[in-house]
Amino acid sequence: MRCNNCGWENPDGSQRCEKCNAPLQSGVSYQNLQNLDLHSTIREDKPFEPSHKTTIEETIIEEPQVAQPQPKPQPAPPSDYTGTVNPYEGMGGYVPVVHHCILKPVIFPGEDLRDAPQPINIKGDYNELNRQLLDPNNNTITSKVQATLTNKDGKWYIQNQSVQKTTYVFAEEPVALKTGDIILMGNRTFVFSED
Repeated sequence: MRCNNCGWENPDGSQRCEKCNAPLQSGVSYQNLQNLDLHSTIREDKPFEPSHKTTIEETIIEEPQVAQPQPKPQPAPPSDYTGTVNPYEGMGGYVPVVHHCILKPVIFPGEDLRDAPQPINIKGDYNELNRQLLDPNNNTITSKVQATLTNKDGKWYIQNQSVQKTTYVFAEEPVALKTGDIILMGNRTFVFSED
């Protein structure tokens, strides 16, 4: 009995095909089918192959596409940055420009140089000036905030902050400073210079 599924010749009386285990139609044998044109359906020189095979190779499950992380956009550097890459921050890091200036106290006539205050290095864009920073033994300078010294766009500005308004150049509004300007704070005079 020939299997209608794979074309395998099975012994008469078999219920299932020995090759593909498909159920065999009872009462139908190959000998009864000799008068049929089998060449149009089953070729004897090669086993029957179904028109469509479902194989493991055809069942391909595509993996979902995982979005690759995009690099974070670097913020634009502030205007006072040099644009130099900082090796400690990795690519895209910037080294800020640190502005600094010097306040040199003017020595009073007859003042002992050992008691006189030393020149003061000011660094950064915003500084509060007070007695402790300028002249610790001078009670005419307030112990809180005598004045603020700020740098904006490469220019230095001083503004009075003392209650007694004893910061001269009288600086109610920010005033640009340049090398050689003389500043009186309390009764102490300072000469301003950039570097």
